[in-house]
Amino acid sequence: MSVVATIRDRIYSDFLMPSRLGAYRHLLETALAAGYQILSIERYWRLVTDGALDPAGRHLVLRHDIDTDPQTAALMWQIEHDLNVEGSYFFRLSTLDRGLMERIADVGSRVSYHYEELATVAKRRRPADAAAAEQLIPEAQELFERNLERLRSMTGLSMDVVASHGDFVNRKLGIKNTAILADRSFRARMGIVLETYDQDFLDTVSSYHRDMPYPHFWMEGDPLVAIARGAPIIYMLVHPKPWRVHRTANARDDATRLLEGLAYRLPARSARRPA
Repeated sequence: MSVVATIRDRIYSDFLMPSRLGAYRHLLETALAAGYQILSIERYWRLVTDGALDPAGRHLVLRHDIDTDPQTAALMWQIEHDLNVEGSYFFRLSTLDRGLMERIADVGSRVSYHYEELATVAKRRRPADAAAAEQLIPEAQELFERNLERLRSMTGLSMDVVASHGDFVNRKLGIKNTAILADRSFRARMGIVLETYDQDFLDTVSSYHRDMPYPHFWMEGDPLVAIARGAPIIYMLVHPKPWRVHRTANARDDATRLLEGLAYRLPARSARRPA
């Protein structure tokens, strides 16, 4: 795709695209009509680990990553509430909305943390490669612990299932934020029962679908196709941005990405930890 076409699509996606929330409702209604139980990651995983998942049933596991725009997330949650279904909502520190988080949790859906501490530390320390980034894991773990404890205290929620956010610096360095939870003792100390990219969890699903911006909308294929063929366990990851334009939120996100990318090219700060 040419640079001009890429810029054109980005402008349309971020500022001009009509709302697709009607299509989102249709997707969930289609799943319900086909006999799918739509449920959160937490409830699904509890059924799996308890050996209580109906092998003859159809399940759609619904995950929301709130990378930007809690306002659109609230509209998506209202659709789910109207349809009496539940999902999992993962908020970044930059998208925390305590009122929305409380409303979601109060009616049965789950709210937890969309963490990115390794990327945060890497943007500050600017390691040269993945090997250098691995040396930052202890610092990122300390930051994760502080942030998670603050969120748990603020919300009163267990937040024992968490989801890694992917940042440009993760892609640049070739290391994911999940690296901070590879240490099982650290994970146990933090009370984390599941990371959404854990392989033993992913191995249980039969069809995985992740949304993406215009013009493609789905990265791993349209979940409507999986519903039509009766895939037994559909795992669907959605974000607010591909479903409704929020110009202010999108402009803020675009500006943040641009500024962070420019800052990353500047000379790195000292890798030495402050005393």
